[in-house]
Amino acid sequence: MAEAHYAQFAPHLYAGPIEAAANIQLSASLPNFLILESIETFDGFFNDLLNTPIQWEEGYVTVPDAPGLGFELNEDLADANPYTTEAVFPPMAEVPI
Repeated sequence: MAEAHYAQFAPHLYAGPIEAAANIQLSASLPNFLILESIETFDGFFNDLLNTPIQWEEGYVTVPDAPGLGFELNEDLADANPYTTEAVFPPMAEVPI
């Protein structure tokens, strides 16, 4: 629908590495893709949650060619770090990070 109206596509990232994997695959398939939102370069715990980390090359995300979304969740690490709070979203920072 956006392409038919000459609107560019820039997916929002709010839920973690599996959503990032879906955004990468979807964005790679759209001719009206503009920019991919990321949390820095998806490093640290974010990338540890994937068995194969998201790769960057000269400021661009490399689209994986593995089956499905191209990534597998590190289930052992996810199980070892459950989200235990009742808050749906983490609190906002008082000052910009």
